[in-house]
Amino acid sequence: MPAKVTPLGYALLGLLRGEPRSGYALRKVFETTLLGNYSSSPGSIYPALKGLEKAELIAAEPIARGNVFSLTPMGREALDAWLTAPAQGEPADILMLRFAFLQELGRPEVTRAFLISFADAARGSRDGIRAFMAGDIGPSMPLQSRLAVDFGLRNVEAQLAWAENALKQLEDHWSQNAPQTGG
Repeated sequence: MPAKVTPLGYALLGLLRGEPRSGYALRKVFETTLLGNYSSSPGSIYPALKGLEKAELIAAEPIARGNVFSLTPMGREALDAWLTAPAQGEPADILMLRFAFLQELGRPEVTRAFLISFADAARGSRDGIRAFMAGDIGPSMPLQSRLAVDFGLRNVEAQLAWAENALKQLEDHWSQNAPQTGG
């Protein structure tokens, strides 16, 4: 059974998909990008790298000052399985991490399926919140509780609008950049 990989672990696997990197280079990416939300601390990154290495998802090659890490075939398989899973049940920041790394797969059909499942999940959440608010409990809730639910509803609606817009933009991009066939 494969080891449980944390969001930080998947972020590391995603970064290593493109090229082998040292722990220091990986830390710099976390410090200088939004990946810092997951951690740029050596106290988090190095233990995560050790765990991925122990699980045989990455391999370390010693260099003069540390190691250079690269994905193993098992690591690539674990990353690909995570990336291609339907977009449901994960926090939005984890879904956006997956979405960002999907580009590396170079498979528009996987990105399309991801965005469709993301939109479907958001649509389901929106409809559930609307039904709750229209039901017996919603109208009798205290104002602040209703406002908190409204915040959640607006957030889900924004996610749905983003997914629909992203899909449209990518579909346009893919159609404009599709290889031309002809004779």
